[in-house]
Amino acid sequence: MRINHTCTAREMSIIRKYITGLSYKLKMTQDELDSFHKIRTRKQLEKKSYEYIAKKLDIPSEILPPLVQVEPDKYADYSYAFLDNVIQAGIKLRTPKTEILSAIRHEFQHFLQICNMLRTEGLGSEAQKYLTQESIEDRKDFITMLIKKSNFKIFDPKECPDAKFLNGLRDALHFNDINLFNERFKPAAEGIKNMWQQIRTVAINHWGVIKQGTYESRTNKELFEDLKKHKPDEDIFDWAISKLEKDAMLAEDVAYREYNKIDPGCYIKKEKQIYAALEKDELYQELQKIALDRQKKKEL
Repeated sequence: MRINHTCTAREMSIIRKYITGLSYKLKMTQDELDSFHKIRTRKQLEKKSYEYIAKKLDIPSEILPPLVQVEPDKYADYSYAFLDNVIQAGIKLRTPKTEILSAIRHEFQHFLQICNMLRTEGLGSEAQKYLTQESIEDRKDFITMLIKKSNFKIFDPKECPDAKFLNGLRDALHFNDINLFNERFKPAAEGIKNMWQQIRTVAINHWGVIKQGTYESRTNKELFEDLKKHKPDEDIFDWAISKLEKDAMLAEDVAYREYNKIDPGCYIKKEKQIYAALEKDELYQELQKIALDRQKKKEL
């Protein structure tokens, strides 16, 4: 006897999430887990997690985003600054040891999202152009803020290796000459352009081109369109519902389960239970409403 069962939209969504999650597994061995669990300090665990994930994901050294120490963010210890291609880590970690590896895996997923956009046929050149321009404007804004915050002081070459460059931009801003500012910024702009060209070239040579018309290419196109809606300094509520963040959260969840040896059990049943619980959670629903309302206003 054949039983017909039509999956609901939610069940199909859960199944797609489950299948995608399988490809995100790091396939950690028991020896690897034992080695991690012997590490005593969070910073040591952070360093080993970063090196381990980079190797597991087979990321070429030429484009590997460096792990840099920054002042802690009020929301999270880790972030991927995609316009600079760096993974930022708070100097003082608040993340529990059980979550450090999965949190870093989350940021590496954002890096892979960018690489996948750049190597997708019919999208790569557009993505490269967009990322280059956004990076240039972001760097200009940062330097302008830095100079104005310093009250247009002259930078000392003994204290600042980029003093000559910054002083040239300072003079242009002081005289409100935007054309001169852009002219003197050209060397930095060229460096940014070369960075994105290298990331795209290395990614294609290492992982290959993603053919147009495939499921993966359509996903990357959706992620790229989502990326263009969001800015690095935007409100956390807007970012929380983005496709980019949900994808990275899935990679993080898979890594967390692996690291802590959590049996997924009946995945679909558990995911439906989670959805049901969230639908009853007033705070979660309120945050979702705020984020969606803000996104709608942006699109008007």
